[in-house]
Amino acid sequence: MATQTEVARHLSLTDRQLRRLQKLPGAPISNKRGQLDLDAWRDFYISYLRRSKNDVPDGDSEDDYEEKLLIARWELTAEQA
Repeated sequence: MATQTEVARHLSLTDRQLRRLQKLPGAPISNKRGQLDLDAWRDFYISYLRRSKNDVPDGDSEDDYEEKLLIARWELTAEQA
């Protein structure tokens, strides 16, 4: 069992990043004393990274998404005018 800070350090995360991950479905929960299972968290984080990698197709980055959103807004504005 480990503290939140120890788990975050083990996964090379900040405490804030770990707290954000704790809110995701399927994240390991702490026991009554607030201790976290290091092995469970390592397995969860690896599966999280694998899922995240599969969610973003090659060549489709954050910038591409922003550009597509901007183009859609322009088209909508043009249609409304």
